[in-house]
Amino acid sequence: MMRRLARFVALLALAVAFTACSSATITRLAYNNAALAYANLGPMLTWTVDDYVDIDGAREDWVRVRIDRVLAWHRAEELPRYRAFFESVLAKSEAPYRVQDIEAHQRELRVAYRRVMAEVIPDTAEFLSTLDSVDVAHLERKFEEDNRKWLRESVKGSPEERLERRLKRFVGHIESWVGPITDEQRALVASRYRGLGDLSEEIMGERRFRQTELISKLKARVPRGELEATLKRLWVDSDSWRRPEYATKVRERDAVMHAMIADLSATLSERQRAALAKRIRGFLRDISTLTAST
Repeated sequence: MMRRLARFVALLALAVAFTACSSATITRLAYNNAALAYANLGPMLTWTVDDYVDIDGAREDWVRVRIDRVLAWHRAEELPRYRAFFESVLAKSEAPYRVQDIEAHQRELRVAYRRVMAEVIPDTAEFLSTLDSVDVAHLERKFEEDNRKWLRESVKGSPEERLERRLKRFVGHIESWVGPITDEQRALVASRYRGLGDLSEEIMGERRFRQTELISKLKARVPRGELEATLKRLWVDSDSWRRPEYATKVRERDAVMHAMIADLSATLSERQRAALAKRIRGFLRDISTLTAST
């Protein structure tokens, strides 16, 4: 859950919508400095689009204008909602989080994601409807290039080594919120995390499915309205096509993570709770700075 908080503040859904993938650069910047990421999001998203579809001249201007418009909407409409969200998280940080608190926060974030996607999908569909066969071929090659890179990383080392890398990253995310954790806390996290299993195959399967479906529609040059419906189905209404067994794994994984975060929060020291509150207040300050210029 904590990783998702930072990602939403940085409006990562825009990167997802315009490029049909996640932007690792924006993610890292957002996690370390949300205000700086937000301030630079327009140019970064334009560069990201250009990486997947060559844009220049009028088309680049079009992309910049649409991104600026969506960011203005997001600054005026969504950031105040994020403020209320973080204030709620901060108010509950002095005591252990309950599982139901974490579940409620996750639902809020999913609703926020849907709002952002509803705003950006029409522009995304309009942009995609202008692509010619050369553009679509370039986009398809870029997807395959990204997939090969992702697969290389996902199979590097033995299963145990891959698990340890994921666990190390996860502990790093936790410590970015509460500061260094104790050996006992690390053991609690490790015991729960090791039981989650590796969903890499399922994740890649969904990734390829989304890409294949999108490329198919683009090659068929379907009307813009059909592109909008496709984007919504693939990136918002994923439960309508996700395999039931994978959906069950995701729900079970979420349940384990929610319980682990709740149990971990019950072990936090005063120093760790102070670090958590400081981090949340930092996001609130970032939001105040960004909304002051609205």
